Amino acid sequence: DMEKHSVLNDVLPVQFPQETGQVLDSHRRREKLTDLLCQLLEKFAAKQPTVLVLHACQFCDNSSWALLRQVLVRCLGLFVVLTTRNPMQDGEIQELQNESERQIHHIPLKPLTPTQAMQLVKKTLGDSSKLDHTVTEQVVLDRTQGVPLYCVELARAVKDSGSKSLKELPDTITGAVLLRIDRLLPSPKLVLKIVAVAGKDVSASLIADVVPAKFTKEELQAELEYLVSLDILIRDTRQGYCFRHEMVQEVVRGFLTFSQKRFLHKRIANYYQSLTKAEVSPATLAEHFEEAAKGMDATDLDVPTCKRAIWFLKVAAEEAMKAMAIDDANKYLERRQALIAALPTSTEPFDFEMALGLVDGSEQLLRQVLEQFSANSGTSLERIEKCTMDAPKKPTESPEFLDTIRFEARSIASAASTLGAEQLSMAAIEVENTAVAQDLSEIDKTVRVLRQAFTDLCAFVDQMSNQGGKNQKPATDAPREHKVVAELKKKDTVIRSESFESEEIVNEMMNDALFLS
Repeated sequence: DMEKHSVLNDVLPVQFPQETGQVLDSHRRREKLTDLLCQLLEKFAAKQPTVLVLHACQFCDNSSWALLRQVLVRCLGLFVVLTTRNPMQDGEIQELQNESERQIHHIPLKPLTPTQAMQLVKKTLGDSSKLDHTVTEQVVLDRTQGVPLYCVELARAVKDSGSKSLKELPDTITGAVLLRIDRLLPSPKLVLKIVAVAGKDVSASLIADVVPAKFTKEELQAELEYLVSLDILIRDTRQGYCFRHEMVQEVVRGFLTFSQKRFLHKRIANYYQSLTKAEVSPATLAEHFEEAAKGMDATDLDVPTCKRAIWFLKVAAEEAMKAMAIDDANKYLERRQALIAALPTSTEPFDFEMALGLVDGSEQLLRQVLEQFSANSGTSLERIEKCTMDAPKKPTESPEFLDTIRFEARSIASAASTLGAEQLSMAAIEVENTAVAQDLSEIDKTVRVLRQAFTDLCAFVDQMSNQGGKNQKPATDAPREHKVVAELKKKDTVIRSESFESEEIVNEMMNDALFLS
């Protein structure tokens, strides 16, 4: 019975044994997770008064709102408290009220009064004698605007500086946070910057993978515990860590240089890609690869990384569609299309870099994938051509053949796009579109274009595979290197070159001064 609850491992710090037998797809898995969470909350609420607090709802995605709707509809004895910094979410909250028929009270939080702000500063200091007599309630209010986080950070800045006067401290809370980070030693400062980019539930293994050889296991754990003791980080679920307050995270991340953020996103993406699908979502991978790919301008685009982002955005969109999160799926597809438009144009019918990257550089596995792809796409194309030849004069007389054309064309387009054969993919999409329009003459034209694109692709792949193999040049010429080997050598050269650059960036992050810069 314990295996039936294994989906809870996705969101709670528990380790139920994995369910054997039928593997649930993402849609069924989410349905089961929602049902189990609602059952747990219902049982809690039935035994005693229960309050569910959802903090920082400005970061909730559509799936989280969908879960909340189910909780409000099913768990009637539950008192729910939402906090958000985004006033634009009033419409979503109103929808929750309409669907659940719950009474919702909106309580806007006002800034602290001058007296309350001063009390919080003194409480954080622990010793009010550390404040100069010129630090009045009005001075504190002017510096903090009555925001509790700002009051706490101001007190910590005073405490760390050893000065009773505010004149020697930064004028803004952002400056106070940065100055506090600058006072850290290089190692905890580096850890903090990695967590700022990685986000929530950051494990020690992720940090160790991003900056290998910088810490022993014991040293890294000690640095994390030290940052927890400073109230900068807190322990998240699954033995991970995150910032105590997202606004401090935003400040730290915002003051990293472009090259530092790009480096960290790429390292984090590579680490997450080594995990199983259940441990990290395609949306998370897409986000990090996307940020790692972006350059200062179009010429600085990291093309291989951009193609990885395109792939994972496609997978994220498919999973969102299965879960009926249409808005999320459309956003992923829009981001994917923007990245495709940013790629340099290519006349080759097949994107070798993308395909090689998807199989982690394995030449043998790439050959197997291409052979299977050619066989499947060839079969689909033959079915499309047969339907075209046997098509009735009026499509309305027998519409089944149009369904077959659409299905087979969509199969070719999806597989071709995955491997980077965009020309073939676009040709298949055109066939699908003409089938939807039921234009027989246009269907015939687009199918011929699709056949030519498929022929070109097969010829290109064969030529690539034969380089250095059957079609050698005469012995008098220098032997041509197999393209796969050449690409792997080029990749190895790039990796060695990047290692020197990476070392410089890591040292820079350990020693730079955010506030002074």
